[in-house]
Amino acid sequence: MRRGYDQTTMKDIAAEAEMTASALYHHFDSKPDLFAAVFRRHQDNAFDVLDQAVAKGGGFIDLVSLALDAIADLHSSDRGLGAFTAVATIELQRHPELRELVGEDARAIYRVFERILATTEDEMSPDVLEGLVTMFVAAFSGFSMFGGGPRGIAAQRAGIKAFKRALAGTLIS
Repeated sequence: MRRGYDQTTMKDIAAEAEMTASALYHHFDSKPDLFAAVFRRHQDNAFDVLDQAVAKGGGFIDLVSLALDAIADLHSSDRGLGAFTAVATIELQRHPELRELVGEDARAIYRVFERILATTEDEMSPDVLEGLVTMFVAAFSGFSMFGGGPRGIAAQRAGIKAFKRALAGTLIS
């Protein structure tokens, strides 16, 4: 995460993990395979957290608020998640081989939000739903990256609180 994909070798990763490069290659055939495994692990964990948070159901604002709080809690417990989200987003754009290896998993976040927003008790047209899914992917990605940044979790939570107030129509009174 500190030096980016191109500037980091498997030897660097092995040293950081306090293992030999040979041991790392025992688990992963290549750096792209390792990247894809880490990407999927972070994604699966985040999606499980989101699914559990919104399982309570409710209206649109309730579901989004539950999801935002769950993501903030996840970032508090996994400080590397935000930094990896930021790096992964850039590296997937720079490296076609990573995009190919990750495949449709890179778009899984859209399906998660489609599912969350489709379960809301509020009625939405398909056009509105599509726009909202895109908006929430952008917002949640931004909050994820922000949580790993220099201002950290407290600033992320303040931003989430303001976003929730904006959704509820109480941001400016």
